Amino acid sequence: MGRKKIGRIDKSEIIDELKRVIDPEIGISIVDLNMVRRIEIDGDKVKVKIALTVPNCPLANTIKSDVEKAIMGIGGIKAADVELTSMTKEELDALAASLRQKEARRTAPSIDRLEKKGIRNIIAIVSGKGGVGKSFVTGMLAIELKRQGHHVGILDADITGSSIAKIFGLRERLTKGELGINPVSTKSGIKVVSINLAMEDPTSPIVWRGPLITSAIKQLYQDVYWGDLHYLLIDLPPGTSDAPLTVFQSLPIDGAIVVSSPQDLATMVVKKAINMAKRMNVPIIGLIENMSYIECPKCKEKIELYGSSRGFEFAEDIGTRFLGKIPVDSNISILSDQGRLEDYTNPAFIEITRAIRSSIEGLVKQTSTRQPVTWSQ
Repeated sequence: MGRKKIGRIDKSEIIDELKRVIDPEIGISIVDLNMVRRIEIDGDKVKVKIALTVPNCPLANTIKSDVEKAIMGIGGIKAADVELTSMTKEELDALAASLRQKEARRTAPSIDRLEKKGIRNIIAIVSGKGGVGKSFVTGMLAIELKRQGHHVGILDADITGSSIAKIFGLRERLTKGELGINPVSTKSGIKVVSINLAMEDPTSPIVWRGPLITSAIKQLYQDVYWGDLHYLLIDLPPGTSDAPLTVFQSLPIDGAIVVSSPQDLATMVVKKAINMAKRMNVPIIGLIENMSYIECPKCKEKIELYGSSRGFEFAEDIGTRFLGKIPVDSNISILSDQGRLEDYTNPAFIEITRAIRSSIEGLVKQTSTRQPVTWSQ
């Protein structure tokens, strides 16, 4: 190593040279391993303290010699004093954890996002919490978008608890065509793909582990011929496990719509799904509060069954747009049980879908360059 001709000596130049010193056992720079603990400069003399990873290290003399050579290679330095010590157990544990984390990031499999296949907007409907009416909201958003003249599809990603086919009254099976699996169309022309539509008995339980669920979701998207769609809505199951992880990582989604209810318990759990989406670089389009109130059929008074509405405040808290409130309505249950959800109308969904469309326009530029993110990252 040649001597560098420099004037005033400072710590940054010494650190730069010490970065070249590699721990012979671990194969990483002693600076990156946080082994350099102290640097003292006294005129043309430098004293450094190096913490070895283990006491009585058999390669201690090698490391000391390499450090001395690195320091003496800096012009103007006439003496280098290297003091050796060793890391504490706590410091060594922290270093080991840091190295494991870096190795996990280095070896993490790259995520190949599936092709968008000519679908203009792919939106995940999430809640994290069960029982907030997410499938109903997914269905009604699809219905209203269809009423506004758009080509719409629904992918039911709730593999073990799918309900989309039921609320639309679909009994026809998925079929294989020349270009792929053909979705089943509702009476208004919404294209639906659900695992239930591939089963002889839709009441048979699907008892699958994570890898099978992951594979099924990818197949239900990738192997289907969706045609020209303006919107594909993906109905996600509750939780933050395999299904949402697969959708967020592997499917080319443009954003997520969050469904919640007024209860504090619901908002607490929903926040987990929101944080997961944000951490995985998925834009949040907005928040819908379901079951906000019930309207008295006689006096039209709005009664808040599940407590005061917190939708606007919740949306503000998570930094997204509040898309609107949906009331409790017994007709929803009746029509869903009968498979006639398309017969239901509610003015709230007209305004909500308009708000969604305007929000999506603002996300187009952001998502065009969005990179897939693995959970380990």
